[in-house]
Amino acid sequence: MDLIPPDVTFVVLTTITLLAAIMALQAKELIYGAISLAISFIGIAGFFVSLDAPYLAMLQIAVYVGAVVVLILFTIMLVRREEPDKDESGETGESAAGLWIAGLLAVSIAGVAALAGPNLPSTPSAGDLPITQLGPVLAGTYPVPLIILALLLSGALLGALVLAKVDR
Repeated sequence: MDLIPPDVTFVVLTTITLLAAIMALQAKELIYGAISLAISFIGIAGFFVSLDAPYLAMLQIAVYVGAVVVLILFTIMLVRREEPDKDESGETGESAAGLWIAGLLAVSIAGVAALAGPNLPSTPSAGDLPITQLGPVLAGTYPVPLIILALLLSGALLGALVLAKVDR
């Protein structure tokens, strides 16, 4: 017997994850951004728990929160440098471009999901699947989620490259 309805759980986890991700992007201090990123990763682990995948939830927490965020925090603490005052006029253009790119990415993901939604399998196949067959099964059974994942990872990579660029 579930104490909390699944819809309420989904809405709460979505709210926590998205708000923490937005706070991670908008944080003025890097430490607060890293902590917000950790909260967002914990929210994603909550999705795995709600999908009855506790192993993936623990893997999410161990790898992303336990390794990636801690590495980011150590890097911030060890390589702390004074940043010169930035001109605030250029920051609004970058924010607007980021919002346009995020909106375009969201529309493209929604379009792919809407066009291929009826083609998704209704229930995942259960059984013992050897690890060597995982790739062909995922590519054959779930091509649309893989495309959406590729779009999200590409967007994250482009965002990381933009954030890592050095102004000269």
